[in-house]
Amino acid sequence: MVYFRSLATVLVATLASGMASASFVQRQDKLRVETHVNAGLSFNMVSSLIIGSKAAVLIDVPLAVPEANELAAWVRSTTDKALVAVFTTHFHPDHYLSGGAFLEHFPTAKYYANSRAIEHIKSEAPAQVARWQKTLGADNIVSNTSIPTAYDHTFFTLPGNEGEHIELVGLVSGDTVDETLFWIPSTRTLIAGDTVYSHELHIWLADLQTTALTSSWIAGLELIESMKPEIIVAGHALSVQGSTAQRNLAYSQSYLKFWQKNIEAKGLDFYTPEQIVDKFNSTFPGLMGNLVSTTLLNITAGQFGKGGTRQYRGIDLPAYNNATYLEAWKI
Repeated sequence: MVYFRSLATVLVATLASGMASASFVQRQDKLRVETHVNAGLSFNMVSSLIIGSKAAVLIDVPLAVPEANELAAWVRSTTDKALVAVFTTHFHPDHYLSGGAFLEHFPTAKYYANSRAIEHIKSEAPAQVARWQKTLGADNIVSNTSIPTAYDHTFFTLPGNEGEHIELVGLVSGDTVDETLFWIPSTRTLIAGDTVYSHELHIWLADLQTTALTSSWIAGLELIESMKPEIIVAGHALSVQGSTAQRNLAYSQSYLKFWQKNIEAKGLDFYTPEQIVDKFNSTFPGLMGNLVSTTLLNITAGQFGKGGTRQYRGIDLPAYNNATYLEAWKI
């Protein structure tokens, strides 16, 4: 997803270290996850910091340079552990575009994404830089995008926490194709990227340009449900007050199924953009109080409504029309 403004926080999972009572041998700190909402120009994208006893890893960097600098300051204030790597969950620019600006603060950190996401980033990055510099100003957007290195392993460990692996679950479909989820079994924490949205926001649907993309996203949410996570970090959020993993997951499922049955099934241009907005607002009321949520819904309506504005997409999304391919993790 990508589009404008606001602020919040998303989910914290903390497990403290202990002492072995008999031997008085100190245990290593458990992995924990801290989260930061990138508001301002970066559309309330949530970055997650996985912190171990000796090192830390960041998941997702924001669209704009000011939020990248704020995120770097937040990382330093949140942990004194070395930041050894940064991962991007998928190719939407609000999850990678400021990577170069952020990494200037952490020059020794490695920068990773899955191979397919990297292919998409390479194909669209120059156009995204030009587009967002024009929209937000050259000072707010990097001139050259840092391209991640391919990381296609299924897990990694942090030094000092070798017994607690972090699993990379993918490739799965969310609000676009080829997303990676990050699963910490020891705390049953899932960093979901843009497969799950907070219940406080309308959801970016503009990439759902085939019915297979919709059905594969729903299948991905069913996969997440089967994992029984205790904590889910949503990809975009305003606040975590009163939120639970189950609430955001159930909301995302309900939103997608409403789209599938009531709008997508009617076909492109069946409704006007205004009618699409009205249908979502009547079914999911109270979500138009901030610019991020309003913009998300308006873009969806424009993408699929008669006479609406079609968004530029950096890849050929209509080519993703095979649910078997998109759900290749099913054997």
